[in-house]
Amino acid sequence: MFSIAAWLMEFCVNRNDSSLVKTMSGLSLPPVLHKTVGNEFHANKKLYIIGDVHGCYDELQKLLQLTGANTNEHVAVVFVGDLVNKGPRSIDVIRTVMGLGPRCLAVRGNHEEAALCQWQRLKTEPSYILPPKYEWVRHLSETQADFLSALPYTLHFPSQRILVVHGGLIPEVDLSSQVPLDMITMRNILVHDHFGYEYFPTADIHEGVPWATLWKGPQHVYFGHDARRKLQLCTHATGLDTGCVYGGILTAVEINGTGEKHMVQVQKIET
Repeated sequence: MFSIAAWLMEFCVNRNDSSLVKTMSGLSLPPVLHKTVGNEFHANKKLYIIGDVHGCYDELQKLLQLTGANTNEHVAVVFVGDLVNKGPRSIDVIRTVMGLGPRCLAVRGNHEEAALCQWQRLKTEPSYILPPKYEWVRHLSETQADFLSALPYTLHFPSQRILVVHGGLIPEVDLSSQVPLDMITMRNILVHDHFGYEYFPTADIHEGVPWATLWKGPQHVYFGHDARRKLQLCTHATGLDTGCVYGGILTAVEINGTGEKHMVQVQKIET
């Protein structure tokens, strides 16, 4: 749940303070908050960006098959976060994504952060009882937890003029000054709110306006986290959370350099 109090506390932290190494929830920040991706990652490859998976392993396998990513060394994939939680096979999703090796990148989502918080408590508090929805975290290995912990908040592809983030970005604010909490939770922006800031982020879609409609570039942002709005095709931002875990669709978009968006989609598989 988004907390205005938590946001205000983090907003007031000096972002240039090199001693700031933890999130508001007490997790260690990733070694690199904003990762720049060189051309070698996607050179001579098809590049796909994939929406929120949320533990939907079967649908992910089918999507990787349709894009060729599971067998073709000339296909690279990027995930917008929330690989885990809610769906039935989070561990298998993590294992699959890690297994793609150097052809795969992802950003941290709010559900990676929530799962890591539960995992950390399980490891440090002997009497801690996992909530039922996080029971899968019991099977998370150290290697898998390290993988999730290292996911950056953003990925920047300079040659493609693309940014990838899970939740959103505040327009007209440098990446270095974006607040980690916002980047994984925001959906909307309040403009000129009563706190006096020009832009105030919120997770509530009933307050303000979608942040993506205010983003003016120059980079095109691909993001997730907003399943209720499903596929969002804004001028300078594309939302890829199409609610697979809720019975919707798992979506990938091919980045081909032409500006056209070729979608590959898999419907939720009912069992």
